[in-house]
Amino acid sequence: MSIIEVAEKEVSEYVSQAKAHPKFTIKGKGRDTVKAVDVAELLKLEGFKVTHIKLETEEHEVEGKKQRTSLILIEMEK
Repeated sequence: MSIIEVAEKEVSEYVSQAKAHPKFTIKGKGRDTVKAVDVAELLKLEGFKVTHIKLETEEHEVEGKKQRTSLILIEMEK
């Protein structure tokens, strides 16, 4: 299954990229979780279905302090 990681590009670019695959996962991290949901909602309007949504938290250390970053994984198919 392809993973489409949402970050700096425009929402429309991720929608176009997703359309090339019958099954894929949209991944949004931190502030990009909102953009990942936007991509999924636009794809739903075009006939794609959400098959599974998973929420996770990544933990890493920066300057001796633990930081957590939320991420969303949205599995979809045509």
